[in-house]
Amino acid sequence: MTAQVTTGLTQEMSTYYDKVFLARAEYEYIFSQGAQMRSMPANDGKTVVYTRHTPLATATTALTEGTNPAEVNLSATNVSATLAEYGTTVKISRFLSLTSIDASNKEKIEVVGQNMGETLDEITRNELFTGATVQLAGGKAALTGVSATDVLSVAELRKAVRTLKGNKARRYQDRMAPWMGKIGQNTAYDLTSDTTFINADIYDNGAEKLYNGELGKILGVRLVESPNQKSEASTVTAYSNFVHGSDAFGAIDLVGDKPQLYIIPSTKIDSGNPAGRFSTVAWAASYVCKTLNSSWLINIKTGATA
Repeated sequence: MTAQVTTGLTQEMSTYYDKVFLARAEYEYIFSQGAQMRSMPANDGKTVVYTRHTPLATATTALTEGTNPAEVNLSATNVSATLAEYGTTVKISRFLSLTSIDASNKEKIEVVGQNMGETLDEITRNELFTGATVQLAGGKAALTGVSATDVLSVAELRKAVRTLKGNKARRYQDRMAPWMGKIGQNTAYDLTSDTTFINADIYDNGAEKLYNGELGKILGVRLVESPNQKSEASTVTAYSNFVHGSDAFGAIDLVGDKPQLYIIPSTKIDSGNPAGRFSTVAWAASYVCKTLNSSWLINIKTGATA
């Protein structure tokens, strides 16, 4: 991700705003972590096509001496995703800028950065929700059967990992944690009370975490926590908890229109702002997230302890 500040600001101020904006935006990225990342080249259309090859059948019959292996056909499935544009603009009055204790508009830039991070993160979260294979807690047959006591547990994670293994999901190249999980504060409360949960601060020795929001790991699943957990109304509030392998979903942006910050200061006078009474702060981006293999992405829907 890059950032660009519109001309009209000093280079020093431009760099400062960039850093403030990016730090806050990147802090919000939770659900896109672990995705197959791709940038769509400019002037190459707006549709991205992923090709997913089907594994070959095992060849367990011995060859006849002196003969070559029989030819087999490869099969593949195409998964397409179409880029779309997103963004937000806010106005900051000149009077406010001149009288506010937030002299450099730092907090306002942070708010815009947070909005961009949360927006793109929610788009990703919603795609995971739509594309995942559902596992209902407690072995319930319908979502309405999930109760508040059907919480996120080690047993549910174990079941999800078993499904991923059975579906031959690709693993992350992490020997100790080949799978990734994304949960929220409501279900983390239940799971982290388990004695087999390993806190990230313990196994990481206090160093910088591999992922934003990293909580810890359990059963080979490296867990991150989002404050924006997906929930839905049922008999009780049902929460989504995602467990997936590598290449389960993709996140794509567009070269030339990556997530960026745009500032037009009040000193830039034009027909839209003839008296220079406000400045504008905006972000915009082209982005899409797409599930590539639903069998490699499990959504454990659970209740949570009140």
